[in-house]
Amino acid sequence: MRYQWIAGRRLCFIFILVTAQAFASPVPDTGQTKCYDTVGNAITCPSAGQAFYGQDGNFCINPLSYTKLDSNGYALPDPAMSWTMIRDNVTGLIWEMKTDKDGVKNYINSHDSDNTYTWYDSNPATNGGNAGTPGDGTNTEAFITALNDARYGGYSDWRLPSEKELASIINFAVPYPGPTIDTLYFPDTVSDWHWTRSTLADYTDNAWLVHFDYSYVHAYLKSNSLYVRAVRGGKSDAAGSYQDNGDGTVTDMFTGLMWQQTVSSNMTWEQALAHCEGLDLGGYTDWRLPSAKELRSLADTSRCDPAISVGFFPDTAASWFWTRTTNAYKTHDAWIVNFYFGDVDGHIKTNSYNARAVRGGQAAPTYPAPDIKANGQDGSATVMADTPVSITICLDPGDLYGKSAEWWIAANTPWGWYSLAWYGWISGIYPLVADPLFSLSTVEIFNGYLPAGKYTFYFVVDMNPDGLFDEPFYYDEVQVEVKL
Repeated sequence: MRYQWIAGRRLCFIFILVTAQAFASPVPDTGQTKCYDTVGNAITCPSAGQAFYGQDGNFCINPLSYTKLDSNGYALPDPAMSWTMIRDNVTGLIWEMKTDKDGVKNYINSHDSDNTYTWYDSNPATNGGNAGTPGDGTNTEAFITALNDARYGGYSDWRLPSEKELASIINFAVPYPGPTIDTLYFPDTVSDWHWTRSTLADYTDNAWLVHFDYSYVHAYLKSNSLYVRAVRGGKSDAAGSYQDNGDGTVTDMFTGLMWQQTVSSNMTWEQALAHCEGLDLGGYTDWRLPSAKELRSLADTSRCDPAISVGFFPDTAASWFWTRTTNAYKTHDAWIVNFYFGDVDGHIKTNSYNARAVRGGQAAPTYPAPDIKANGQDGSATVMADTPVSITICLDPGDLYGKSAEWWIAANTPWGWYSLAWYGWISGIYPLVADPLFSLSTVEIFNGYLPAGKYTFYFVVDMNPDGLFDEPFYYDEVQVEVKL
């Protein structure tokens, strides 16, 4: 159990758990901060009520955020010059690091950026009805198998990303020729097509891919040899976790986005921006035209014509829908999503297409989550006096990674309070250290026999590092009862 102290409530604690406002995977921002008019001129970002307000440059929702990880999955500081994996702090996905971008393929090194692979999946349950094109160690299944056999980063659950997962790391602020990705965290990325694990509905010899040259999302024949990047972690991104709110709105319980259920048609990009900004629906007035990533999250590529859940969105045309995101290379274009298949492309802003408004989707903040266990158990453990007790701790710093804090490890025993100091356990309550928060993997802090009695061990991070035990702080505890 992890708790947070709430100021003003004497001895009142709350669980740090996922609440009703939290959701599985918020949609990351596009990274675009500039604003443009219809013909593509860069303009000062407008204010509410002005022309062109509501485009991507007016919003920063779930900004792109990454952490470098070492070969054991430990977080590294941003200035680190060498790292093994990259964690997306918005989605929780962990990405493979590519290396050795020198124009020469080297299949001995599975992480070589220049390696290309045909699409192949021998599992009928996941290949969409078409296994693709096998190769002698040069297909996507062989690539993933090699990573998992090597326990890359200490894990064996690497996979090819879905088209939504791979598109989530596009940086739409970067123009052609790219690579349209944050190269501070994803260096050696080739500006070209990258495979996803998703098969195109009705044309199963094609699979979805993402182009890190223009930022297109399209499908291509599985027999082609293209680039790859593996992923692990996060949550399933299958479409369909919707709630009809009964007021003309639908909430995606996976992303936290609330959608206009009906469609507004025959609008230019400027008209679509203004329409969504002026919408009063479901008791809300904070509607907006969706970003390219937000609108693409609504596509269900397991179906087509239209590629969306028609039970919740029954009047969706299998055609183009505007997003608020400008094409950074051709700034007279805006990105659009075609709900026939789910493609993402760019079209001239003066064209007339459909629009569907969205609101919400801001990620709930995550707080530090200290964890302490006794003999691998949370909450409480009961042992006999002749059984050794092992106390372990670990820490997820949440959104407060790098923030200064005091770390306290203490035990309430039948003989009073004891604290862990750098040289061992001492009588009294004292902080162990004052250090910035970071990801701490499991560490054993005690192993031995305890006399009969009841003990409570605490692991606390105090966000006001002043030498005193005060709020705000986050903690976990475990009780141990030793019996004769």
